[in-house]
Amino acid sequence: MGMLMIAIAIGYFVGFSIFLVCEEKSLKNANFSDMKDMFSEELKLEECSRQFSTIKYMLIFVVLVAILAFVVGTYIIPTPLTIASIVAYMLFPSAIGSLIILLVKWRYQPFIKFVSSFLFGAGYMTGSGFGLGLLYAMNNNFFMN
Repeated sequence: MGMLMIAIAIGYFVGFSIFLVCEEKSLKNANFSDMKDMFSEELKLEECSRQFSTIKYMLIFVVLVAILAFVVGTYIIPTPLTIASIVAYMLFPSAIGSLIILLVKWRYQPFIKFVSSFLFGAGYMTGSGFGLGLLYAMNNNFFMN
């Protein structure tokens, strides 16, 4: 149980720091100072994706979290990789991180924080699911059959 708690803490702190770096890099050219006119004009997806690169940085976040989950699952989580340990590693850091993002600066740009909270939770759960799923498949000789 202690090693699982250490794995959860590593997953949270490293995942959260990766997310903050990716989020800041994707929004470095953004000017969201006037939120009331955010949806007043139709935006083209090509312009938004080219200007903010959010999709690119979210994919980087998911890949880095998958690598982190694979490494943590290999070296820290106890060897019989059970569903309880997988769910605990995926659920707790994503829920805590989403809650922290929502609570920090909620009065300043609440819509952006709401979307950012969902992006962290979904990205973390997807990345750690891929990483731990790959590890589970490798430990059970899934690819050798």
